[in-house]
Amino acid sequence: MKQFVTAGFTLLAFFAVTAAAQDWYHDREARFQGEQWRAHVFEHVRTDLDHIGSAVWAAGKERRRLDRTKVELGELQAKLETGGFVDRPELNDVIDSMRKSANDQRLSPRDRDVLHDDLNRLVEYRDHHERWAR
Repeated sequence: MKQFVTAGFTLLAFFAVTAAAQDWYHDREARFQGEQWRAHVFEHVRTDLDHIGSAVWAAGKERRRLDRTKVELGELQAKLETGGFVDRPELNDVIDSMRKSANDQRLSPRDRDVLHDDLNRLVEYRDHHERWAR
């Protein structure tokens, strides 16, 4: 009987985690509706990295690279919000780091898709941000 109760709680916990993940993906899609996301592009990408990086897939060198990328995204967002100039070499470093993460086969296909989408948004910012409305 005790095994059935334990199995039931384990199954319930699994469904709760799965439902929370589904909510996150839905919330993410809502964040990127319209063009309002552009003013917070670096913040949104960092949020995605926080979510995806919370999985245990990254270790050692990969984890340090992700942590550095999150710091750089925070710095870029601060510059964007204060009207400062976003340093192109720094942005290129973030893009390169994101490309490595997006191609990491240890991630689920859905998480790789999220990171590829983020990567495309960063490249779009780099190439066209002067035409974006603020």
